Amino acid sequence: MTRRIILLGIFCQAFFASASRHVEQSFYIPSDLQNRTSYTVFESLASGLDGPKVQPINATTFDWWYFDVVSTNPADLSTAVVTFFSTPPSAFPFLTPSNDITVAVLWISYLNGSLWSTASYADGATVKVDGDYTSGTWNNSGFSWTSTESGYLIEIDAPDAGVTGTIGFKTVAPPHYPCGPAEAGQNLELGPHIGWANAISDADSTVDLHIDGNTRFAFKGTGYHDKNWSDVTFGTHIASWYWGRGRLGPYSLVWWDVLSRTGAETFSAYAAKDNKILAASCAPGSIKARPIGQNSTYPPVLSTGNPSGYRVELDLGPDGKLELDLTVLAPLIALNPEYARFVGNMSGSITCGKHTEKLTGMALFEQFKLTE
Repeated sequence: MTRRIILLGIFCQAFFASASRHVEQSFYIPSDLQNRTSYTVFESLASGLDGPKVQPINATTFDWWYFDVVSTNPADLSTAVVTFFSTPPSAFPFLTPSNDITVAVLWISYLNGSLWSTASYADGATVKVDGDYTSGTWNNSGFSWTSTESGYLIEIDAPDAGVTGTIGFKTVAPPHYPCGPAEAGQNLELGPHIGWANAISDADSTVDLHIDGNTRFAFKGTGYHDKNWSDVTFGTHIASWYWGRGRLGPYSLVWWDVLSRTGAETFSAYAAKDNKILAASCAPGSIKARPIGQNSTYPPVLSTGNPSGYRVELDLGPDGKLELDLTVLAPLIALNPEYARFVGNMSGSITCGKHTEKLTGMALFEQFKLTE
């Protein structure tokens, strides 16, 4: 059982107080499911952008913090993805079945595209909120993060899970919500019952890890951090989605194209340059993403194979119109009919008036397809 939005009674007022004014507050997330009503945020307050959005976590709710880094070198397929879950498999059925809902998962791809992953279960989690900034510790897992105005730092000391080291993020583009900048009163839904907040839309990042005690895995690239949450089981209302992010020349780009089970398509388009937002919108026409090449059926269904690329059209506001082709270079997760994550290169053409500029870059992108 869940209740949407905010301020439903004294408990809910207390829980979200830290998001309405600049005070420090600490939230504890138990490792086991709570058989209680959950309160969920779908409208932004004055602060608390990266804070918890669901309390408590029950069998049909989830909340997670996602980070990734992708190499800027097209010849280097190195990536790192870390997700701090407070998520039961009953609500997000793509996790390994477990009674522990607080788990940190690391996925990496090496220079040649080969994959490695690990998971570390926690004895609950602690998330501290200070304005829009957070720190999170997945207790006794060896995984944690801290943040300041300049960026984030993930620290990993989990030898039992086969990994130690750090992943750093120095922010180069402003945060935002699905339909606009990080300010009060913004809609937080990407699609029906799917919340999203993007604390780091682009960053200069450094990965320095040791894998299995002796293999150093280190590279520099562009980084990213967001969070998702919901008050219903994942897939209840979603048929498919395309998400991606990357740096194209001087532009920081993030896009969503979400299809509900009723056939309604929702959008979120973001572009920044020189640490200023050019576009942040969920208006129809602000973004369009479609598969291209092999397996380019739209809408995608479970029996459709993964495409070889995507075409993304995005309105950059005063800088013109972007047409972007993404080419899949390598998958970043084991073959799965419902979910795929990729690293790829971008080739973009930006047209403003009679002037056309061609740019290239690297991207990380994904798709869900949940119906036949």
